[in-house]
Amino acid sequence: MALRIPNSRNRHNPYNQHLTKNVICAFWLKGRCTRNPCRFLHPDTSIQPPIQHFDGHIKTQPQIRVCDRWVSGSCTYGDKCRFLHTWFHSDEGKHSLSLLTRLEGHKKAVSGVGLPSGSDKLYSAAKDGTVRVWDCNTGKCLKVINNDAKIGCLITEGSWVFIGLPNTVKAWRLDVATGDYQEFVLDGPVGQVDAIAVCNGLLFAGSQDGVISVWRGSSDVNAFQLVASLEAHTGPVMSLSVQLERKRLFSTSTDGTIKVWDLNNLRCIQTLSDHKDAVTCLLCSNEFLFSGSLDKTIKVWTANQAGNFELAYTHEEECGVVAVFGMADAEGKPVLFSSCKDSTVRLYDLPSFKKRARLFSRKEVGSIQSGPGGLFFLGEGTGTVSVWNWMAEQQNMSE
Repeated sequence: MALRIPNSRNRHNPYNQHLTKNVICAFWLKGRCTRNPCRFLHPDTSIQPPIQHFDGHIKTQPQIRVCDRWVSGSCTYGDKCRFLHTWFHSDEGKHSLSLLTRLEGHKKAVSGVGLPSGSDKLYSAAKDGTVRVWDCNTGKCLKVINNDAKIGCLITEGSWVFIGLPNTVKAWRLDVATGDYQEFVLDGPVGQVDAIAVCNGLLFAGSQDGVISVWRGSSDVNAFQLVASLEAHTGPVMSLSVQLERKRLFSTSTDGTIKVWDLNNLRCIQTLSDHKDAVTCLLCSNEFLFSGSLDKTIKVWTANQAGNFELAYTHEEECGVVAVFGMADAEGKPVLFSSCKDSTVRLYDLPSFKKRARLFSRKEVGSIQSGPGGLFFLGEGTGTVSVWNWMAEQQNMSE
């Protein structure tokens, strides 16, 4: 397995002109090199040398990344591999999460996962244009619904399923007993719809032209009436979130801003512009607003006495953030999920942002959703939906 040889370390050291190119120091590999400087390569310290035991046996230390060959089933190093042979790594050494199953079938990245109220069926949508319906008891795919266009997002609200498509939103009213549905096609958006939110009888859809279309639900034959088009962003809308307590709608865009909308009059009342790149995702809680961006940060916002949102904290990641999500662990403690461009999902305790664990996938995770009993679902770029479960601590399990 090839080692990564960083050029930056050797660039300004005149002695390194005499290095034997791409030859790694054998003594460094055994943890016994005493030369400083050494004419052979000592790779970046993030690549740790093997551990030499007293019996002379050498075992490489696992790195905090999953082994690509293990993922494809072709790794021959076994326990001696320096990369992880697992989908989960705990920074605290606790195995508090369990991978239950992986739902395979989509041909492109999963763009949304939802579990309608009262249903034992899981719905997943992907950029291949399909919605798959899964039996939560068996994990089998019961139905594939082809929409003939890229699906940008899927959410569920009560017994409804909403799907974002190019220039259109589809709304399905489910019969949870039979699995049948009545479909409503909502025209109005221009371009791909990548964000949908529902609140107080209003349906919001953010589209590629930067506009948020608003429909009001009704009991008429046409169940949705277009009532407004909210224009403020200068780039495609990437996410929407609602804070009911303050009656606020939040929207993010590739223009690097977060817009705050008053739900009473549907007016933009504030623009948050501290991010330096596209703002990809949002998470609302009663007290805080979390925003993730391709600028490699998660920002935490809080409202002041006047009701305006102010930046309270900035958490830095190693790469761009594509999704954030929050839920409680098996002990009821709040945990923040941060999905990043390096195909990992980092878990942090809140409010401390203490590292908790990392989940690995073959490609980046664009959708995270919770289920009953500590379940949660990760929609991966490979088209797979992985199903995870929180486990209680060992002492609690034995009680």
